[in-house]
Amino acid sequence: MTLAIKAGTLIDGRGGEPIRDAVLLWEGARIAAVGPATSVAIPGGAKVVDASAKTAMPGLIDTHVHIMSTSAALEQRLFTPKAVSYYWAAQNLERTLRAGFTTVRDAGGADAGLRQAIEMGLVTGPRLVVSGTIGQTGGLAELRFPSGAQILNEDSWRVCDGVDEVRKTMRKVLREGVDFVKVFATGGVVAPQGSPFLAEWSPAELAVIVEESGRWGAGVMAHAEGNAGIKSALRAGVTSIEHGNVLDEEAIDLFLATGTYLVPTLHIVKLLADRRDSAGLSESSKRKEERLVEEGAGSFRRACEAGVKVVLGTDAFIADMHGTNATELQLMMEEGGLSAMEAIVAGTSAAADCCLLGEQVGTLEAGKIADILIVDGDPLDDIAVMQDSERIAVYKEGVLAG
Repeated sequence: MTLAIKAGTLIDGRGGEPIRDAVLLWEGARIAAVGPATSVAIPGGAKVVDASAKTAMPGLIDTHVHIMSTSAALEQRLFTPKAVSYYWAAQNLERTLRAGFTTVRDAGGADAGLRQAIEMGLVTGPRLVVSGTIGQTGGLAELRFPSGAQILNEDSWRVCDGVDEVRKTMRKVLREGVDFVKVFATGGVVAPQGSPFLAEWSPAELAVIVEESGRWGAGVMAHAEGNAGIKSALRAGVTSIEHGNVLDEEAIDLFLATGTYLVPTLHIVKLLADRRDSAGLSESSKRKEERLVEEGAGSFRRACEAGVKVVLGTDAFIADMHGTNATELQLMMEEGGLSAMEAIVAGTSAAADCCLLGEQVGTLEAGKIADILIVDGDPLDDIAVMQDSERIAVYKEGVLAG
C-alpha cells in the first residue's frame, strides 16, 4: 500500500529552501516520491496522513552516543552486570527513537548483537551503527589508576602497541562485525589517567588503524580533545573527530583540507559544566574538564565560521541524556552560530554521510529509506520544538514508532 503525507512544510535535509504544501509518498520502507503537491499526485487508495499544518523532515541522527551507559560514576559501572546494561540500553534506545532519532552511532559499549536485535525487532530503537574500540598502553582505554591499581576486563585485549600488534588487534576488532573503529587519539576527561592535551599513538600506528578499517569497509572515529591528538588523527585520515574541544588555526585548516567531520558533543560539555559536583566525576576529571572548557572557548564557532563539516553528536552516556539528544541542535546554533537549517543538516544528511550511510538515509528523496518525522510546529522558526517528543511523530522505515 502506498502511504502519503500532505505536509504544510517539508525540509528535505539537504539545506535548500523548504517545500511548502508538499507531498511525500512511500511504499514499504522506501520513499517513492517527494515534492510540491502540484507535481506529486497522491494515488487512489493511498493512506493519507494530513500534516498540512505541520512540518515533515528526515529522521535525526546522533553520531556519538553510548547507549549502554547511564553514568560516569566508576562505582556504578563496576557494579552493574553486563546483562543489566543491555536492559538499560533497550530503554535508552526506545527513548532516543521516540525523540526523533532514527539512527545513532554508538561510540563504545554496544556490539553487533544489539544491532542485530534491533534489526530483528527484538528491541525497539533507532538504526544502530556500532564501533569497536582500540587503545594503547598508557592511554585512555587502559584502566590504570594513579594508585597503581588497574582494572582488567573483557576488553583489555584491545590495548596494543607497535605497528604489527596494532594491525593484528585491528583485525580482531573488525572481525566482530563493527561498522566503525573508535581510536583514542588523546586522553579524556573521564579516564583515570592520561591527558586530553597529549597525543596518543605514533603516526605509523594511526596509519595502520585507518588502513585496516578501510580494507574492511569500516570508518574510523577518533576521540580527540586537544590540538596535538586532533592533528595527528586528521593527518592519518580518520572519518571523524569526536569532541575536538581545542582547535587552533592549523587544526581547522587540516579539517578543511581533509574534509573530516567534527562531532562537537556540546551537550555533554554543557551537562558536565552544569553538574560538576553531581555527574560522578573524580576531582582529577573535574580539573581536566575545566581546563578543556577554558582553552577550547570559541573553538567550535571558529570551526563553523571557517566551513568545517560539523555533525550532531551528544556523547549521551548519562541516564537522562538519552532521549534529550535534540538539545544538541539548539547548542550548535547558540555556540556555533549555525542557522536552524544548518543545524538540521548537521543532524540529518551530514550526519548520515559521517556514519557512511548517506546513500540510505539522511534526506527525504526517492529511493531513500522512509525515516520521517512529522513535527507539530516549524523547527526553522523555533528549533526547541525538536526537544518535545510529544510534538513529534516518528516513522522508521515507513512504520510509525510507538
